Amino acid sequence: MAFRLRDFLGRRRTPTAAAVGPFPVASALETERPSLTPAQVADLKAAWSELRQAVQEAGVISFHGCTRDGSRWQDNPESVRAMTRTIKGTQEYTADRPQDA
Repeated sequence: MAFRLRDFLGRRRTPTAAAVGPFPVASALETERPSLTPAQVADLKAAWSELRQAVQEAGVISFHGCTRDGSRWQDNPESVRAMTRTIKGTQEYTADRPQDA
C-alpha cells in the first residue's frame, strides 16, 4: 500500500493522540476555572484598569494573546500586567525611533 500525503493530512487526531505531544491540549470545556477570592478579583480588576489605560495611551486598536497551556490569560493578573508592559515597552521603543513614512 503506497503512502499518500493526502491520506496523512486527511486523518483526524484523536484526543489521546493530541495529548501525546510536548504540550498537553486543553479544551475550554475540560478546563474548569477556580473561583477567585475577593482580593484576587480586586487585583484582576486593577490589572485590567492598567491595561485599558496603556491601550488607550498607545492608541492600540486591538490585540490578541494566548497561552501555551490553554488557560485564559485574561483571568490572570500577572498575565494582564505582562500584556500591559509589552504595550508600554513597544510604545516607548517606537517613540524613541524615527518613524518611516
